[in-house]
Amino acid sequence: MTTKADKIRALALAGYLRTEIATHLDIRYQHVRQVLERSGIDLGRSRGDPAGAAPATRKAVVKAVTSTVMVAPPYPVERLIEAGFSRLGQWALVSDDAFELDCIVPADPGVYVFVVDSVIRYIGLTQRGLRGRMGHYVRGHSRQRTSARVKGLILAALGAGSRVEILIATPEATEWRGLPVLTAPGLEAGLIRMIQPEWNMQGIRA
Repeated sequence: MTTKADKIRALALAGYLRTEIATHLDIRYQHVRQVLERSGIDLGRSRGDPAGAAPATRKAVVKAVTSTVMVAPPYPVERLIEAGFSRLGQWALVSDDAFELDCIVPADPGVYVFVVDSVIRYIGLTQRGLRGRMGHYVRGHSRQRTSARVKGLILAALGAGSRVEILIATPEATEWRGLPVLTAPGLEAGLIRMIQPEWNMQGIRA
């Protein structure tokens, strides 16, 4: 189990209360609730929930989710900075269901990266302007499925006390044998393929 969300779901299915899950994983109750609701798991509200796991099974699950798992180290954020990305700012929680940016966003098109506690979680592209795209995440309209999904992930991360930072790059267009080449879409696609950020991969699997 390599993600905290996986651990939350496993503990809930093993019969643990949401308050117990929050304590075991040292996270906020709100984070547990949001993960379970997004996963369609309506368990852990009370002891009467039909989880049905025996005590021995419950202990085994806790041991599994709290043990150290050897995983590949995250792609270093500083490598993106060295390549030309710049730190724009970070999301700030203003209420249980809303957040805002702590900086002014440029109107230029480009590639953006969401970094949660120094781990790259999402890479996106906008050809209409970074300012407008960040506004999509703030509003999270249901018609914009990806924006709404990522908004929920940002809220969950902020609710858990994580820092969600934004990096941006605005690469110039180039050409190939006299033909125009848009660099930003290729940069986004290449980074997603190389890094495989968790939030991008969730969208592909959905």
